[in-house]
Amino acid sequence: PMPRVASTSPPISNRALNRATLARQGLLERQAAGPVEMLRHLIGLQGQVPNAPYVALWSRLARFRPADLEALLVEREAVRATLMRATVHVALAEDFFAIRPLIQPIVARVLRSNHLKPLKGADPEEVAAAGRQELDAEALVPAELGRRLQARWPDIGAIDLSMPVRLLEPLVHVPPAGLFGRAGAPALTTARRWLGEKDVAPIDPEALALRYLKAFGPASGADFNAWSGLGGGAALFERLRPRLVTFATEDGREVFDLPEAPRPDEATPAPVRLLPDYDNVILGYAERGRILSPEAWKGLWRSNGLRPAFLIDGVVRGNWKLTLGKGTARADLFWFDSLSRREAAALRHEAERLLADLAPGRDAAVTLGAFAE
Repeated sequence: PMPRVASTSPPISNRALNRATLARQGLLERQAAGPVEMLRHLIGLQGQVPNAPYVALWSRLARFRPADLEALLVEREAVRATLMRATVHVALAEDFFAIRPLIQPIVARVLRSNHLKPLKGADPEEVAAAGRQELDAEALVPAELGRRLQARWPDIGAIDLSMPVRLLEPLVHVPPAGLFGRAGAPALTTARRWLGEKDVAPIDPEALALRYLKAFGPASGADFNAWSGLGGGAALFERLRPRLVTFATEDGREVFDLPEAPRPDEATPAPVRLLPDYDNVILGYAERGRILSPEAWKGLWRSNGLRPAFLIDGVVRGNWKLTLGKGTARADLFWFDSLSRREAAALRHEAERLLADLAPGRDAAVTLGAFAE
């Protein structure tokens, strides 16, 4: 059911929501902060596509090079691991320890829903415990982990045996997994082996909701649920109501926000920005009208995932693809509707800058064309 809009809530337009979102996300103006501060502010970045966090940070920070994030991963200040929505994120180690206990029931539900039948009656807890012993000793790719577990469960497939370990144990992806331009199956190890035993208390859901609003607000409880994968957002925001302000959206929803958070004028100009696969600003809401139309969503969606997008005047106007070859780098951009000459020139310039910063020294090429499924 549509949340009740409080009669005292002032109206907020989709365009004003858009500008507030862009400001919080570092997409209205690149920030002078470093990657640590941005990762903390955004509570992590989608990372199932290895290069995605690098593009996300480049689009949000005034100065960023791939080595900046690679150093955090190698030095174990940040990790690539399963977090919000039971999907892979790159987050600070401290946030991984604080948030993962809240996410664990979601991850376990994925196991129960999708991966029990291939276990042929084997106890997933026993499989996970055996796998933990292996990964406490050394990092292994999922196929090798499964092959070792087949010593006890020989009639179960190796990848099937790896799933209880990957979903019931807090694991991290060990570099070079997650480094820029690297592909292939990641080597996994336990968080305690990689990061050491940390006495970090799980974050309180209310504290997580407040952090979410700081980076994604104004938003609803349903939006928080969509971003986190957790439930109970409406009740959570209701408890926080005395500490928040509320607005009535154009479609009759009530959204919440921090009183002191920036909400720029809706006439504020928004620059061209390139977003990576599964960017936070696309998947951070149940209702995405502030950032893209239903038609644009169809243009981003594909059977095996979500295409990268680009923003013009703050909204999704097309998708694009980054291709890194041996000594080459290419950005192919496809618009959903016609672009003005000025918009196309700004888009090309942004793509050329991205290739120069993220793939320096390579032969670079940028192409623009109309989208065709």
